Amino acid sequence: MASKNGIRRFIDFSQGETTDSWSNFVVLKNEIHLLMKTRLNHRKTAIVTSASIILMTVVAGVTMGGGFDSVFEMNPAQLAFNLTTIQSFMHYGMLGWIVIFICDLIATWGLHRYYREQNRIKANIMGVLRLIYSLILLLAITQIIKANVELSQSTVDYSSVHILLHKFQSIWQFGLILFGFHLLYLAPLVCKKKSVQQVISMLLFIAGIGYIISNVTDLFVKDYEQIRPRIEAVFILPMVLGEFGLAVWLLIKGGREVTLKKKQCVYGSC
Repeated sequence: MASKNGIRRFIDFSQGETTDSWSNFVVLKNEIHLLMKTRLNHRKTAIVTSASIILMTVVAGVTMGGGFDSVFEMNPAQLAFNLTTIQSFMHYGMLGWIVIFICDLIATWGLHRYYREQNRIKANIMGVLRLIYSLILLLAITQIIKANVELSQSTVDYSSVHILLHKFQSIWQFGLILFGFHLLYLAPLVCKKKSVQQVISMLLFIAGIGYIISNVTDLFVKDYEQIRPRIEAVFILPMVLGEFGLAVWLLIKGGREVTLKKKQCVYGSC
């Protein structure tokens, strides 16, 4: 980034007040070139990160909304009765979740790279939390892979398939608790006062709380299904719009700023 000294040298050069005006001009030219290269790299990071989040959101919607989510509601007998349909759902569900995992890794890299100049400590914590979530998600996906392998056997143990599917849910939900904490660290990095980023930051912060409360409650409260609608009614909008809104902003505006070091919010007084 062009420094104040570099700009001062340019002014001196234009006024003929330097003893080595040509060398100072070359230095300024190199600084401007470095600024443009840095901004270009920042813009590329924003686009790649945005594309990965948007693709991940679309694939997750298609995967879970395309019938795969119905297999979690079936008991072993129902799985056996609907074997042909289940095999199709499981196959495409496995592929969908593998794509989601790859996109999540890219998003983890991109968000850390994009925001590390804002606050390196918060960005590192945010990145580590999301990376751990991604690894937990991978562990969950292996349960789906094992279930697919079991369904391909000549003699299928439907009880094992049922157990593996619920292991996927439990492992993933545990990972979503860490994902919620990741959003709590991401929110203040995104926030810029008096801008759309402030709204996105607030959505991310509320979504983070929602992920933590919802999944902790689901894992440890026996009658969670009775209160699920009330909890989801409060948090579902921020959960849907928070990260997706950030992805849209990164796609349109990300990396176009002259500098990232603008005034930030101190959560939660944004």
